[in-house]
Amino acid sequence: MRLFSGLFLLLAGQALLVAVLPGSALIVNLQRGQHAYLEAQDRQSLIALSALIATQIRAGTPLAGALPAAQEIENQNTAAGAALPPLKNRVALYTVDGAHLAGAAPDAEGVRAAQPVMLAGQRRAILKIVAGSGQTLASYTFMRDQLLGIAAAAVATLLLLLGCGYGIAARWVRPQRALFRASRAIAHGDFATDFNETGPVETRATMRNLAHIARRFDRLESARRTWLVAVSEELRVPVLRLGENVAALYHKMPDKQREFAEVAEGVQRLQEMAEDLHAVALADLGRLPVTFATVDPVALIHNAVWANSRRAKAQSVSVEPGQLPATTVLVKWDGARIEQLFTALIESSLRYTPAGGRIALGLEGHRNAWRLIIDDSAPGVDVGLAQQLFEPFYRTTKRPGESVTTSGLGLATAQAIVEAHHGRIEAGPSPLGGLRVTVILPATPPTA
Repeated sequence: MRLFSGLFLLLAGQALLVAVLPGSALIVNLQRGQHAYLEAQDRQSLIALSALIATQIRAGTPLAGALPAAQEIENQNTAAGAALPPLKNRVALYTVDGAHLAGAAPDAEGVRAAQPVMLAGQRRAILKIVAGSGQTLASYTFMRDQLLGIAAAAVATLLLLLGCGYGIAARWVRPQRALFRASRAIAHGDFATDFNETGPVETRATMRNLAHIARRFDRLESARRTWLVAVSEELRVPVLRLGENVAALYHKMPDKQREFAEVAEGVQRLQEMAEDLHAVALADLGRLPVTFATVDPVALIHNAVWANSRRAKAQSVSVEPGQLPATTVLVKWDGARIEQLFTALIESSLRYTPAGGRIALGLEGHRNAWRLIIDDSAPGVDVGLAQQLFEPFYRTTKRPGESVTTSGLGLATAQAIVEAHHGRIEAGPSPLGGLRVTVILPATPPTA
């Protein structure tokens, strides 16, 4: 919309200049033409009046009375339909020596024209126009009609140019908008958008280039997702077998050594990381499997607290239930995925909760859904990074050994599981001073 407005305003300004400048020039030229026309008429009237004065002098009229007599005859001729307008109250008669005989006195602008009164080839007097032209009704009507015509032509030209400018702007902006929509769709990962090749040659070429880029990105994205699922699957199976063998060997040892216990725990963490990677990869491909069954989320929270308490204790952090319903709650969720969700969220909180901190898991009702709330102690994570927290492998800090003990997939895994349950996940400040992650899940999955 801004592009269209800017282009239209530019064309409208040019249209205004095209309409106003020639119109102004025409008005100025019209005024000059009218002045020249009136001056020419005055000169013709002055010549005719001087001839009438010469006739009066020849008839014996005194020189001082020749001008009034000639003007009387002129007025009669004008009333009878003569073409030239009278010069009443605008002329004066002077002697050859410059003495004023009769007529009007000169105004501030002085003498405008002079004509000698000739008699028998001799100059007997001088007739002068000493006042400006008066605006007659005819000249006023003519000037008014001309100005109205010029104004109407200028307005019509402006409206025509504005219409053309609107059409040009709309036609030029249309392919630019299509180009913008296509580029925005590609930026948001929609590689199947419609690439309509319209507009100038350059715009059509750019649209073809964008379509080519989108196809290549689509192939690369499909290959990436497929490879990630394949790699996570290939990694998950041997890690699962390794974990089972290490656990069986550990339980068979008569004196369970502490070093071997740490190895077993590390293998378990590796197994959880492989499961998280597999879940994120399947969710990215849109194929994360979930099996809905009736479960008790309160029991799942207690199980999550117990399963992660040892790991939290090793970091001197307490994991405890928060505010929970007093009665049994029954929902239709995938219990195994929800336990994986809790493990991922607790892992994320443990990464940023210092020794002596707390992690609390709560449950609240929310219309036809339930809120799973995970709070941790200060300092936590900056809430401004909430959106980045859900990106795979994102970390706000780097600690020695963190790349081994943590996967960076915690919140990404949680988001994948939440989306598979048709819910949503949010991050915000916690009453404990750290980060609060809120998961809102419907009590039952929506029907297709």
